[in-house]
Amino acid sequence: MTPRPRPGYLFDELRSLLAPVQELQRRHQQRLDAHRTEGGEVFEDQYAAYDDARLETAIEASDALDTLVAQLELLVADPPRRAFTLALRGPGADEGNLPWLFVVNGDDLDDAYQKLSQLPSFHLWLEDVRRPGTSRHGEEDLLADQSHPGVRGPGTYIDLRREQARVLARRAPARSPLVPPAPPPSAPGRAR
Repeated sequence: MTPRPRPGYLFDELRSLLAPVQELQRRHQQRLDAHRTEGGEVFEDQYAAYDDARLETAIEASDALDTLVAQLELLVADPPRRAFTLALRGPGADEGNLPWLFVVNGDDLDDAYQKLSQLPSFHLWLEDVRRPGTSRHGEEDLLADQSHPGVRGPGTYIDLRREQARVLARRAPARSPLVPPAPPPSAPGRAR
């Protein structure tokens, strides 16, 4: 039997977005089920705890949805943004230590590096690895020959795409509920 051709990077990206949402859904279901009978009815003495759990899971789900939407928007942007693995020289590079690998979305390697440099987790990493006598870590530490589009197998890099989406979601204008416009003021002298 011939193996099916492997779908493109978009399939891998969507699969990576689905897994944490499925885990969130499973955790929420377990949390709510702790207050319900096998038939789905809320235990008589647990209505308040059930309502608290529903509120907390709804808030977490809303935050996760904002992040998911931001990640999906990155995938369907024009031009399309895709994952890039960026290799950076870290401590011990002169002694042969492997580079640190970070994954972010971007248009190309330069854009991905610019996006990486804006993330709080990356700045924390920079603080940890800043070499004595240097004022900053910079593009000279990007190993362009080891950076590439796409990602390697799980666990071989630090994936900052979720943080990138959360940062993007915070920058986006808040969604407001659909509220009908106020009625126009009535003309003077007319009956109301």
